[in-house]
Amino acid sequence: MTDITPRSDHDVDEPTDPDVIRVLNRTSHIENLLNQVIEKFCAPRKDVIPFFWNVVLHSSIMQLGAKIKLANAIAQELGTSVNGNAIHKLIAARNAFAHSEINSHPILTVHPEPGNDTVHYTLHVISNSGKSRWKPREEVLREFDECFELASQSLVELRDSVLERLSAEL
Repeated sequence: MTDITPRSDHDVDEPTDPDVIRVLNRTSHIENLLNQVIEKFCAPRKDVIPFFWNVVLHSSIMQLGAKIKLANAIAQELGTSVNGNAIHKLIAARNAFAHSEINSHPILTVHPEPGNDTVHYTLHVISNSGKSRWKPREEVLREFDECFELASQSLVELRDSVLERLSAEL
């Protein structure tokens, strides 16, 4: 039987799960790469770079979705592209992890043989297009890791393209 007793604030688990920490840290890395692309392309004066990073690019002013759109616009300007599919899937997975408790949505599979029952956890993943699906947590994490590698590679290539363009102009 499932316990549906409301939890008090002091019962809420802290986000110490290594998978969640990995997801949040890697998403921060992607955001940092987006910031580098934007900063290098805009090439602010050296004396305002800290302001540019700490204020203009701060997530409370320029949200991650806006940075992705800006990186796409920069890629178009340079005649290249960004792996937007990987970035959007990464963000959808990040949101699923960030907006769920560590042990959320358990699914119990009862096996015909006693002692072989299994429990796995699911996450509610909403894609960029609005498609909503429940997926096993392990599957979401695997997809996140795959998309992280693709998104990182794509953004590093875009940042390097911006730097090549800047050095060619000097």
